[in-house]
Formats: sequence, C-alpha cells, structure tokens
Amino acid sequence: MDTDTIVTVLTGLAGVTGGFFGGKRLGNQQIQTTAVNTVQLLQAAVAELKDQNTLKDQKIAELGARVEVLEGLVTQRARVEEVHETVTRIAAKVGA
Repeated sequence: MDTDTIVTVLTGLAGVTGGFFGGKRLGNQQIQTTAVNTVQLLQAAVAELKDQNTLKDQKIAELGARVEVLEGLVTQRARVEEVHETVTRIAAKVGA
C-alpha cells in the first residue's frame, strides 16, 4: 500500500470513529436533557400536589370548626328544650 491509500483509510477510519463517539456523546446529552426535564416536571407535580394537600387540610380544619359550632348549638337547643319542659310542668302545677 502506498502512503496516499494509508492516509485515506486512516482518515476514513478516524471519521467513522469520531462520528460514532460524537453521536454517542450527543445521544447521552439528549438522554440527560430528557431526564432533567422529566425530573423538573415531577418536581412541579409534587409541588402542586403539596399545595392541593395543604388547601384540603385547611378546608378540613375549617369544616371541623364549623361542626363543633353546630354541635354546640344543638346541645344548647336541647338544654333550652329541657328548661322549657321544666317551666311548662311547673306552670301546670302552679296553675298558671
């Protein structure tokens, strides 16, 4: 083989090798970019779910407070009815 043939073969071989490793590196960069984007989307989704969970917790606490108020009103009304019955019995005994 003469020098020109050897140089041509080595140049072609270097081009193929460079293309292979360059493509592999580019492919890895695309995979890394996709992975980073996926992680960012997942972090955004987790943050949104945490916000929704916080809002639900606040709403549950608010509803719990309302239930306590309503329970108090029901208990108070039952006591008023008991007092009313007692007064009515006393009035009947007195003859009023």
